[in-house]
Amino acid sequence: MQRFEPLNDDPAGSTQHSLQPFWFLFIVSFVEGGAVMAVELVGAKIVGPFYGNSLYVWAAVLGLTLGGLTAGYFLGGALSKSYPCKRTLYVIMLVSAVLVGLMPWTANLIMEATLGLELRAGITLSCLVFLFPPLACFGMVSPLIVRLVTTHDSKVGHAAGTVYAISTVGGILATYIIAFYAIPAVGMRESLFAAAILLALFPMLYFTGLEKRITGW
Repeated sequence: MQRFEPLNDDPAGSTQHSLQPFWFLFIVSFVEGGAVMAVELVGAKIVGPFYGNSLYVWAAVLGLTLGGLTAGYFLGGALSKSYPCKRTLYVIMLVSAVLVGLMPWTANLIMEATLGLELRAGITLSCLVFLFPPLACFGMVSPLIVRLVTTHDSKVGHAAGTVYAISTVGGILATYIIAFYAIPAVGMRESLFAAAILLALFPMLYFTGLEKRITGW
């Protein structure tokens, strides 16, 4: 197994007690939080033409959103221990961007294939296939960011609280922007494409070396 050197405890010449040097990762967390809500809201709308907008639909979407995030938190925690580096984070971001960009097609394919099933089974299976994977990727992001920004054991709580708060704020803002403006103005598919592009932007900056120039570490 590939081994990783310990993370630099003092990136960009910062003190151990400051989270300021990690502002770029906080932007990543903000966008990830927004993407979670984009996928959840648009996912529920995509299911509508096939299965309606009943309580069953929302129960399946909400349940599998939580399930995907839960799986991602667990896997992200394990990855943060075995592969604590920015490369791991940005590979996951890139995978999530691809999955979000493909959602309109994967959703239609799976729902056409499950229309013959019992209503609750069809809704649940459909959401499991096209919603669960990107949400699991999103769930992995925050534990990895917490690991990257934690410069001292006594500051883990502070780092975790900051990362999850920023992610949640991104989700709140995205909920209103997507529901009130993006979907009515440009449509569901275009809203997903915009989210996918934003998610892919960070891996592109990292793999081209621009992220290191911007952040200094």
